Amino acid sequence: MSRRGGHAFALLLAPVAVFAWSCLVPPDPSPADDGDLESLTVAPPRDSVFRPDEDQQERRAPELAVGGRLPGAFPEDFPLPDGSTVFDFGDVPQEGEAGAPPAAEFVSLRLPLGAPAAREWLLREAQAAGWRAALGDIMTFRRGDGWVRAAIEPGRTAGSSAARFEYPLGPEAAGRW
Repeated sequence: MSRRGGHAFALLLAPVAVFAWSCLVPPDPSPADDGDLESLTVAPPRDSVFRPDEDQQERRAPELAVGGRLPGAFPEDFPLPDGSTVFDFGDVPQEGEAGAPPAAEFVSLRLPLGAPAAREWLLREAQAAGWRAALGDIMTFRRGDGWVRAAIEPGRTAGSSAARFEYPLGPEAAGRW
């Protein structure tokens, strides 16, 4: 190796040696300056201790017996099986009076009972709630001036049925039917 080549090799090796030395030798730590920060005593955070009486509790609405919203004129005290679901509602047109305002409306529900079981359940529970029943293909329940007509048909799946309930819109319409 020539002298010139040795100088070039030394020039290349010097930065590598400096870099290796800086990685191996830790720098001298600077002396700690204790007078920079003040110490302050604080209370423990509020959530550091579990207190069940202060814990927020979830408040759920009561479970509804009927899925969906019943129309406002539906008698509040008329029994419906738990798990029933509203799928249609509307006005019942008056017969023979074109353009007259409806005196009754209907609501259609899917019931979680087969048609025979739903008829038996409805008859038993309505009578227990004070409704008198007239049986037929369409059951009519009466109590005071109020009435409800119920037609129950088998549902699309076993153990279910579809029911259509008709009822007056208000007390003044109750006597018309």
